[in-house]
Amino acid sequence: MNIIFIILITLCTFILIFTNPEAVLSSMLNGGEKALDLTLKLVVIYAVWMGMTELLEKTGLANKISNLLKPINMLLFGELPKSAEGFISTNISANLLGMSGATTPMGIKAVNELEKHTNTNYAITMFFVINATSIQLIPSSVLALRNTFSSSSPSDIILPTILATTVSTIIGILLVKIFVKR
Repeated sequence: MNIIFIILITLCTFILIFTNPEAVLSSMLNGGEKALDLTLKLVVIYAVWMGMTELLEKTGLANKISNLLKPINMLLFGELPKSAEGFISTNISANLLGMSGATTPMGIKAVNELEKHTNTNYAITMFFVINATSIQLIPSSVLALRNTFSSSSPSDIILPTILATTVSTIIGILLVKIFVKR
């Protein structure tokens, strides 16, 4: 895939050099500036959510959330190792709040804990599907980006996001339950 992007960028640059040479450097600098600006905004958003996640873990709220989600986890994943339950619950609850990028460390820890035990392939597969489709009740990362870029109504995406992510998660769960053996 990287080779395809390199070829496309090189080809476009050569075409631009021959058709509009004065725009080449300004286009590259403008694109780099926009990329850096977006990266800085995303770093701030993720830093806030990672701090919130750390607070959840240190205050013990992560364990309380884990206990609340235990019946749902049993239904979805089956019997889970105690060491992975907290990570999975925190990951799912963070995804519900739309902190998708900030959930990655918890997801990695959960899978590492699941891999230490036998017969957890089903749970790992289900966890991956739920993470990939993740129901988002509040798409906070997208709302923050829309707000940052001065959207006229950043919250217009809430209902479509809830509907789309709910449908995709339900379909994903059903497909895992049908095609993956426990």
